[in-house]
Order: sequence, then structure tokens, then C-alpha cells
Amino acid sequence: MYDADALLTGDEAALENAIDALSPELYRYAAGILLSGADASDAVQNAFISLWKHRASVRDPQAVRAYLYRCTYRACVDIIRMKKLFVPLPREDSRPLSAEMTAALEKLSPAERAIVYERAVTETPYAELAAHLHIREDSVRKKYERAKKKLAKYLTPEE
Repeated sequence: MYDADALLTGDEAALENAIDALSPELYRYAAGILLSGADASDAVQNAFISLWKHRASVRDPQAVRAYLYRCTYRACVDIIRMKKLFVPLPREDSRPLSAEMTAALEKLSPAERAIVYERAVTETPYAELAAHLHIREDSVRKKYERAKKKLAKYLTPEE
């Protein structure tokens, strides 16, 4: 576990502990949005760099995790804008994404992919997801339902 108070005061050991504790979940989040392992690693790294640079502006130590999720999301959007290319991420724990599923996911916006990934894969509660994305919980629910409908429209019944 990491000490958020120490992290915000500039303790490098606390930063190292935060990286060890939070990187895996942030990586899975970014990989679900970007569909690329290498890009997901870059997004997570950028999130921690942003936190370290702007740690003085984070007033609440309990908000560190949410801050990192927002930074990771923004880094993902920046990567997507730069590349305009999506590469499927091979997943060890389940069957690989089909070409049709990858194509359908590419048609969603980064925000929609983030919401679908968090709800469908990691089963993140709506309240927590709302905090990550910095929007209201009812907005998250509506965006998730809309994203599911879009995916259903792009996929055949077998998917």
C-alpha cells in the first residue's frame, strides 16, 4: 500500500509504493481504452509523471487514485489523437478479441470505451467510475447504456 500524504509532500519512496500498488489497475484501464499494451504503459507512466509534477495541486490525499485515473484517461485520449490507429491487445486471461469486436470498439469514443471497459471487464461501480471520469453517476449510467447500444449495432448476434 502507499501513503498518499507522504506522496503529496514529495516522498519518492511513497511514489514508488504508489506506482507498485496502482500501476496494474491503471494499466488494465488504459489497455481497455487503447487496445494496446505498449500505449497503455505509456499512458500510465504519463499519469504518474503528471501526478508527481502537480502533486501540490492535489489537496485531498484520498483523491490521489481518482486523480491518477483522470490523468490516465487524458493520456489515453492524447495517444489516440496522436496515432489515430488502434491495435488489438492480446489478452492472456481470455480469448483474443475478434476482428469484428476490435472494429466495433474502435467506433466508440475513448470515453465510451473507458466506460464499457470499466463496467464490463472490471465491474467498477458507477459511483467510482463517475469519480474517475469526473462526471455525475447518472451520466455514467446513461453513457454506458448508449455505448452498449452502439456496440450491439456494430456486432452480429454471435459476438
